[in-house]
Formats: sequence, structure tokens, C-alpha cells
Amino acid sequence: MENKITLKGKIIIKGKIKTKTGLHIGGTAETLKIGGSDNPVIRDKNGRVFIPGSSLKGKIRSLLEIKDGKYKYNNGEAQPCNCGEKDCYICMLFGPHKSDNIKEPSRVIVRDAYLDLPDGKTVYDHLETKPENVIDRVKGTAQHPRFIERVVAGSEFNYEVVFNIYKEKDKELIKKFIEGMKLLEDDYLGGSGSRGYGKIKFEKLKAIYKPKEYYEGDMDKMVEKPEIDDLDELIKLINEINF
Repeated sequence: MENKITLKGKIIIKGKIKTKTGLHIGGTAETLKIGGSDNPVIRDKNGRVFIPGSSLKGKIRSLLEIKDGKYKYNNGEAQPCNCGEKDCYICMLFGPHKSDNIKEPSRVIVRDAYLDLPDGKTVYDHLETKPENVIDRVKGTAQHPRFIERVVAGSEFNYEVVFNIYKEKDKELIKKFIEGMKLLEDDYLGGSGSRGYGKIKFEKLKAIYKPKEYYEGDMDKMVEKPEIDDLDELIKLINEINF
């Protein structure tokens, strides 16, 4: 039996990721300078600081998997959901790692989020180097000092995620993803979360719907919802969009 996949349109969510505490997503130290950080934040080849889309997507996916008991360990190794069941929203939304049951494309595209630099500011205005160490439990002395580079609290990254809409019920998948965004706000992004790093908030959110007619030239079909700062309100906006 032939099943056709037809694009109904795309829903784009744009906004800001605001750091509430210092954020560290590790990069590579090509050269180690005396007094510098041996744990720099990730940058692209032009030196721009960003949050990889893979980090955002992977963290949201894992939080949803843990919430619903789909995150498992086998022989000491973490294994993401790979059930491939047709009613599994994890596999439908993010795509199964391997499956003979789901042949449809994944629904979500998560862009890299680049640091927003207001006029007159440079990347170095948004970075700090935090010294850390290990405490000897017996002697009470500090050992193994290290210097970790972080994006400072209050910085903003430009955020964008795209949902491909194939079926009416895909709206529920989008709402599940937003649920994962809510979980992330009360968790952490990047490394050293248990030490206070990586608390973030999604702000200045905007939902845009572009039906397939938009891509065929009918620009008036695009629907753009007003900017909001609350994820629960974002879910309400998604409910108002008709495919």
C-alpha cells in the first residue's frame, strides 16, 4: 500500500535564549595561552560563539525521553528511544535512529543559535573565565585548578526551530516539543549543570506559519503571531493555527 507524504506547511518558532547563569558548551583549544582558559566555549571558524542546534535538540529529546521512561541503559551505556513505533511521538518528532516501522521524515529542524551582539558590544563583553578546582575531602585543600570559559549571565542567543507539517495531528508533536522547552528551562544546557551552569529561559518568542501556498507564491497566506515571553502562551498560539 502506497502512503504519500505531502507538506502542508512549516511552523517556525523564533526567539531568544537568555542565559540566567553562566553557560559553557565546550569547544576546542587550538592554542593554550598562559593564564588563559583550557576549556573554551565553542565558536565557529569566524570566532562567533553559538549554541549548536544538536545540543539543543539532543537535550530536549533526552528530557522528554526521561519524562516518559523512554531513556534506557544497556550494559552501562545510555540508549535513546529507538522503538520506531508509529504512535511514539519521540520517534515521529525527532526521527528514530533505526526503524523498519517509521518511514516518514522527522518533523523538527533546530538551527544553531548565535550569540546576539548589540551595537558597540564584542564577543568578549559576553565571556568570562571561571576558576574551579577539586576539594580534597580529607585535607580540605583545593587541588587540580582549572579555568573554564563561560558565556556570562544575561547574554542572548538568537533561536529558531522549524517544524514540517504533514498531518493535522503534527500540531500535537509541536506541543510536545514546547513541553521539552519547558523542561529545559528547569534543567540546564551545556556542561557543569550540577554546579550551577546552564540555566536558560526562552524569551521574545514568535510563531510563524507558512502553508505550502506561501512557497508557491501566495505570500499573503503566511500567518505571523505576536511576540510573547511565555511557553504556555506559545502553545495557545500553536492551537490557533489552522492547517
